[in-house]
Amino acid sequence: MVLSSALFSGIRVLQIIVAIPIIGMLGWFVNPYVENNQQVPDALLTLFIVSILACAWAIVTFYQFHRYRDMTGPLIAIVDIAFVGAWIAGIYLNRGISDANCSSLSVPVGVQIGDDTYSGGSSWSASINKRCAMFKASWALSIIECILFFFTCLLSWTLYRSYRYETRHVHHHHKEYTGSRRSGSTSTYSTHHRHHRHAHV
Repeated sequence: MVLSSALFSGIRVLQIIVAIPIIGMLGWFVNPYVENNQQVPDALLTLFIVSILACAWAIVTFYQFHRYRDMTGPLIAIVDIAFVGAWIAGIYLNRGISDANCSSLSVPVGVQIGDDTYSGGSSWSASINKRCAMFKASWALSIIECILFFFTCLLSWTLYRSYRYETRHVHHHHKEYTGSRRSGSTSTYSTHHRHHRHAHV
């Protein structure tokens, strides 16, 4: 249980770390639309909102889970699996970026085959489309977040089940111990009472 708890906390921290650059990069795309009073594309807005809410949820539950584990275990599992669905929706809506080529490389290499010459470029050069690269990175990180939230969903439910089992186990032993003490006290009292009656007679 201790290992699972530490793993849950570690993945929660990782979720927060991964969500921050997603929010930053998607916010860079959303900002021009807001400044120009234009409608943000639904696909972009969906992924942006999901990343903000997921980060806030991860921060809150990271601090509250161990304090209220008996109550929040099922709630965290349900909300986390809901975020898995939300991440999947955002990833699917922006799936077109997966085939985008955001960089190009030119190498001065020439190959002659017969009378034909094939060249890879006239000089060394590399170019990266910043907007394309940022959005593709956000999309890839969103896939990672989707997987991480699925893991924390399973871990929170597992920890809740373990906690409830240990609580019932301890409570059961406490009842047995209390019952045995009461039985012992009753038999001692009965024995003492019988001795007292014999002495009186």
